[in-house]
Amino acid sequence: MATGLLVAVAVTGCGGTGGETAPASEVPAAAATTTTTTSAATDNTALELQVRAYSTAFLAGDGDAAYDLLSQRCKERNTRPNFVMLVQQAGTLYGPQEIRSLKVDQAAGDLARVTYTYDSAELDQRGEPWVRESGVWRIDDCG
Repeated sequence: MATGLLVAVAVTGCGGTGGETAPASEVPAAAATTTTTTSAATDNTALELQVRAYSTAFLAGDGDAAYDLLSQRCKERNTRPNFVMLVQQAGTLYGPQEIRSLKVDQAAGDLARVTYTYDSAELDQRGEPWVRESGVWRIDDCG
């Protein structure tokens, strides 16, 4: 039972699909759909790098690095010590995992939604919200 609870907590901490997210109205589907042009791919490079950095930190149990990639809104909802403890538990449970596929589903201005998968489907993230704050992409799934 405790392991199952830790799995649920860890997946939620990593962004999970059932956590709180920014309202869908903040990322209009028509305006936010990412095209497959070269410029769109280039524009998403910084976002994709941050997603990978967060995933690496979270699943390796590096709570301080993962916390530093949270949006301000999420930092206000999660204390550093509690979040670091959660990430350390996730690192122990899962260990480092490589992202198998990553797709920016939507991007409009400073808001984006990203889907990424792992070999272990329980870690997959779908439509995970990200926000750009002061020019830096940060995870905005405060679950």
